[in-house]
Amino acid sequence: METPLHDLLQKAAENQKKGREFVMATVVVGAQKTPGRSGFKLIWYPDGTFEGTVGGGKLERLVLDKCAALLETGQNDFAEYDLTEEPAGIGVQCGGIAKVFFEYFPPLRKAYIFGAGHLCHSLLPILDSLGFHLVVIDNRPEFASRELLPEADEVHAIDYFAFLDDFHPVRNDAVIIFTHGHLYDFDILDMLCRKNIQVRYIGMIGSRDKVKNAVSRIK
Repeated sequence: METPLHDLLQKAAENQKKGREFVMATVVVGAQKTPGRSGFKLIWYPDGTFEGTVGGGKLERLVLDKCAALLETGQNDFAEYDLTEEPAGIGVQCGGIAKVFFEYFPPLRKAYIFGAGHLCHSLLPILDSLGFHLVVIDNRPEFASRELLPEADEVHAIDYFAFLDDFHPVRNDAVIIFTHGHLYDFDILDMLCRKNIQVRYIGMIGSRDKVKNAVSRIK
């Protein structure tokens, strides 16, 4: 059963607000004899579930496969499907060409900042202007305060390693490390490496000697 268009558009807006990753496929040209008419949409999620339809059948299966492939590239795309049993076709008898536009919506980008000192205060406005969801972690309750860090979306006054025990960032996230006195910098970096955390960026402040020493110890 076709999902009403306004419901799918509302769901897409909700997904974006929540930072949920998805791909939207829209039939921009539908063949006359196929159930997937122009304007039909579906929303595909990384777990393989989807909402809506582009008409069902083999065309829909191919569209879902294309959605999954786009998750790896993170790019929008456009595809044409020959709805015939000809050599160039997809093996159906509908006839005509279906054209589908694929739009990738990335997950919410988060920046995890370990250390709520003066460097954090300087960096937060910059990251906020770039659209990051900002998470600050510090083991000092007097520094880890929403009142002191108004740009932060989340502030956690917690032991750094207790936070890392249940740390599950996604690939578009960033991790920035500059704890007070650099007391915990290497140990946080080392734990990230041991947990094989895969994110877009991991940064730790340090002099050349500190960086060289940290890299040699991790190896």
